[in-house]
Amino acid sequence: MKMISRILLLLILSSCLCAATFVVNVTQSCYQAQENHSITLEWTFTTKTQGSWRDLFIYCRLVAPHKELIFYQVHGGVEIPDSQDEQFSGRVQIDKDVLREGRIRLHVSRLRTEDSGQYLCDVKTEDGSDKEKCQLNVSKMISAVPGQSVSLPCRLPNIKPAVVVQWTRPDLEPEYVLLFRDEQPDPENQHPSFRKRVELQERRMKDGDVSLLLSNVTTSDSGKYECRVFQRVSSGRKTVNLTSDPIWIVFLDVAPPPENVVGRKEDGSRNNHVGLIVGAILIIGAVLIAALIIGLILHHYVIKTKEEETEDEQITELTVSVKDGSSSDPQP
Repeated sequence: MKMISRILLLLILSSCLCAATFVVNVTQSCYQAQENHSITLEWTFTTKTQGSWRDLFIYCRLVAPHKELIFYQVHGGVEIPDSQDEQFSGRVQIDKDVLREGRIRLHVSRLRTEDSGQYLCDVKTEDGSDKEKCQLNVSKMISAVPGQSVSLPCRLPNIKPAVVVQWTRPDLEPEYVLLFRDEQPDPENQHPSFRKRVELQERRMKDGDVSLLLSNVTTSDSGKYECRVFQRVSSGRKTVNLTSDPIWIVFLDVAPPPENVVGRKEDGSRNNHVGLIVGAILIIGAVLIAALIIGLILHHYVIKTKEEETEDEQITELTVSVKDGSSSDPQP
């Protein structure tokens, strides 16, 4: 009886050890990509057997505020594309060649900003089960013309309130575009070019929206904007946490409209030297037209003169011939 108990205990411990050694990992915890580009998300899982994939189950989903969407699914070793949410339809492909090596490589094309969020993959095989997540932030490209106002989007990854919001431009010194803390903007380290031109909509911050409103943009505002947040670990403590990675990245491109690019300065005014060039071209055109008209008149005058000279010569010849004819007649 003791022997049987020992065998059962050994089997239980072996089963637990097998399950404990099955691990799912992500090759990268946070991905950054740009709108309309492509990206590859990758997970790895423990493989110890070379058996059939009939016991392979993969369930990947996007977990974002107020939604959870099926991203990719394998059931009993068979893909189930019909279970995929419409948002990802036709945009997700798996690299099947590396799946047997314990690698899940999912290629996502034509990225959208709504693809941003946490991607959680549950994996189950005959060796065990586990899950792991990664963060994907899809940056938006925003275009504007000088003088416009724009909104640079940023949304919190969870429902915890933001204690501090940082908007930065890495290429500037100081890099702070806006620093919001203690429930108000802190202009102390703000870059001078953004003073009195940026703000957050506090009424939207309650819903996790910390988008930056930038007014009266100029071409010098073009660049990469990064959004970071501090959030409370516990509502009863003052401790806050900060991730060094931005939760949102936005690229802003400010340029004059295509029809006004030539001949306009950064502030949109007409460039003087271009105006001179245009004036010179008009003057040269007028001179050429006048020269053409004068040339036509002279050409007509020359032709007319030649015609008159030819006519005079013909009259002279006729007169001479008449005179010669009259002198040869006999006198009466």
